[in-house]
Amino acid sequence: MPQTGRKLQSELSRLVGKTIEVILVDGRTYKGVLQDFDYPDLNLLLTEVDVGQESKIPILVLSGKTIAEIRAYETTVFNPREFAEYVVKKLGIRPDGIRVYDDAGVVLIYNTIRVSEHGVEGSGTLAAKVSYLLKEYLEKKKRGEQLS
Repeated sequence: MPQTGRKLQSELSRLVGKTIEVILVDGRTYKGVLQDFDYPDLNLLLTEVDVGQESKIPILVLSGKTIAEIRAYETTVFNPREFAEYVVKKLGIRPDGIRVYDDAGVVLIYNTIRVSEHGVEGSGTLAAKVSYLLKEYLEKKKRGEQLS
């Protein structure tokens, strides 16, 4: 797969669970929560789809052939690769003890602590430190501060 394809797929993966707006080639617009997609066809599964006048469609599947634009209004400030580097710098963890899964938006530390934009899974002192670092990292990112 070419690099641009991986980037597109990665960005769409990060939008799963977020509200997006899809504009079709015929001009119709749908706004809903992206639940899943297939790549490279870009067929989309949306839920809680707003169709105006306080009306919602519970589930809508859109064919990628009919999509003109996809607009995202919600994004995440969590960048797994950047956070992994932040953890290495702040806690002195060896880089080979951390794996980054960009497409899933996950950082795995020593195969026991899983970090995503949703929080830290794991237990123990290291998990508590990583949880504190995640909170600090997200706050700095939201304020636009430099990571140090």
